[in-house]
Amino acid sequence: MTAMRSATIWCPYPSRRNSLVSVPEVEQRLHEWALAAGLLTEPAIEKRFRQARFGECAAYSYPDAPDLLVYAKWLTWLFVADDEFDENRAPAEGGIDRGVLGLLPLDGAAPVAARTPVTAALAELWRELAATMPRPLQERFRRNADEYARSYASDLARDRTGAVPDLRAYIELRRLSGAVETCLDLIERQPEAYLYPKLAADPATRAVRLAANDIICWSNDVFSVAKEFRHGELNNLVTVLHGASGMTWRGAVETAADMTSARTREFDDLQDRLLAEQGTPALRQFVAGLKAWISGSLDWHRSSPRYADSLL
Repeated sequence: MTAMRSATIWCPYPSRRNSLVSVPEVEQRLHEWALAAGLLTEPAIEKRFRQARFGECAAYSYPDAPDLLVYAKWLTWLFVADDEFDENRAPAEGGIDRGVLGLLPLDGAAPVAARTPVTAALAELWRELAATMPRPLQERFRRNADEYARSYASDLARDRTGAVPDLRAYIELRRLSGAVETCLDLIERQPEAYLYPKLAADPATRAVRLAANDIICWSNDVFSVAKEFRHGELNNLVTVLHGASGMTWRGAVETAADMTSARTREFDDLQDRLLAEQGTPALRQFVAGLKAWISGSLDWHRSSPRYADSLL
């Protein structure tokens, strides 16, 4: 697999970098937190962490968040957990793949005993994340976080037979394994973007969220395929397309990028219709947050050394 930079993912939304806080300061405090939490277990992992610039990722994904550090911590936690499973470093027992609801208690209850640095960091971080969340948002975030964690225990995620998964099955898994639903929940942690349960559960709102989820996950797949392929991870849109159709790697990259661009056009149509029908101030702010995530995540992937050897 060789590096190729021929495909383009179309995105009509300008990205914005958070200017409410000092991003270099967030990066430094994030590094201190990750070290103290025991998430950076080896010099190579710590070096890769510094190069990735997760604080920068948060700054583009949440450009209006005044407390950016807690968002950056969540993104860091997700990437650390994901890397453990991608690289087969996940613990045999006590990991997140059996669910995390016990680590995310409601009403001030004590969390279950954490058995690894990753689960201990999650229990600590939950108290900080949940502090400003309305109860319905806490409940939704918990469900989405638990579905994400349990996705690692699915047969498809655990498969190491060398067989490429079916495209439809892969897309369904990716909507869970990307943890994007939790990241979109956090847009509503900002009060002006909070959606009351009826509006959040509306099918039109859900359709817009689902399209954003696909776009963000598929974009990540295009940029991360080389990294994942090195570790034997075949759950990637590019790899699925390559294996299922026999197309070249270049063709698979271009097809995945085209699929992502087409899904972005669908998202654009869906959000236009949603706002025309139910354009409340909170919904407009939430949709703006989705656009910021789509464009910000894409820009971070393009610039982060974490994906320097990507296929794009």
